Amino acid sequence: MNVKELFTSMVQRKASHLHLVPGSPILMRINKQLVGMDGPVLTPQDTEAFGNALMGEALQDEFEERLECDFAFSVPGLSRFRVNIYRHRGHVACVVSACPPLPPSLEELAVPELIRQQVAAAPSGLILVCSPRQSGRSSTVAALVDHLLQTRCCQIVSLEEPLEFSYRNQKGAICQREIGADVLGYKEAFAGLGREGADVVVLPRFDDLEIVREGFKLATTGTLVIASALCGSVQTMIENIIDLYPAHLNQHCRYTLAAALRVMTSQVLVGKASGEGLMPAFEILLTTPKLKELIRDNKIAQLTPYMSASAREYGMATQEMALRFLVRKNLVTMDEAMRQSSRPDDFKKIMSLPY
Repeated sequence: MNVKELFTSMVQRKASHLHLVPGSPILMRINKQLVGMDGPVLTPQDTEAFGNALMGEALQDEFEERLECDFAFSVPGLSRFRVNIYRHRGHVACVVSACPPLPPSLEELAVPELIRQQVAAAPSGLILVCSPRQSGRSSTVAALVDHLLQTRCCQIVSLEEPLEFSYRNQKGAICQREIGADVLGYKEAFAGLGREGADVVVLPRFDDLEIVREGFKLATTGTLVIASALCGSVQTMIENIIDLYPAHLNQHCRYTLAAALRVMTSQVLVGKASGEGLMPAFEILLTTPKLKELIRDNKIAQLTPYMSASAREYGMATQEMALRFLVRKNLVTMDEAMRQSSRPDDFKKIMSLPY
């Protein structure tokens, strides 16, 4: 298999992922659907040759030791790619995800104006972007970071594993530090942030207790923190963060989270009614005095109803409200919105309302 030809085909077809598994044809994920490519079934020798061509000698040693390897790969003049190589029944398998050569714009991603305004106005605090797998949260974070580079004189330090998007310094400047390549680990990366003069810190994950603690500390002491997390709703994400803490520190976590949080969004990608691509539906949570009170008092189950009740006053939106908006604008079909909804019964109810 010719690596460049395969990656070129991936970009031309606008595939988000490429899957190479022995015993299967080449698979590409296009508009969230796996599509088999014409050609022979892959052999273990095929997938191993592809993996070795990408890894090089140093990463091959890491792969032999850890049986898995995650890294970024660039094809000059084409794009960047994130590569995961792993063992499957004793053989090599690969997954490649495409990263655009430049970060997408907020307009391209249809990020709501409210989110843009909140990020632009936030000198410090925590902005958390959540989504299920393969739902575009990395692209949304990249667009937010690029927007800050265009509009704010600031020093941004982005911790990455691995490095995905390439940014250009504009009004602001960015330092991208790849964990394991530019800095030994998160402990060392956090220790260096003060010396690096970071006004904005970007975190690629928010599912580890020490990362969350350091993120909270930064967000409550004058730094703007933009973090990405794998989760299907803002309410579930808040529950997950609290559950990371030992039981005797749950109250401390809730008070710190209430103080740090500025904006939280959870997005899901839905197929356009036209059949041409995908678009996001954004669940939006903004901090208000009442919301802080609900978090501090451990009334997490009331967050989604509160978001719904606060829609007109603050512009918040539940996932059901975001999907309903797209359906009523004829941008997505009712069936597609139902398929992507994490709470289909609630979505049915809200679609039956006259307003």
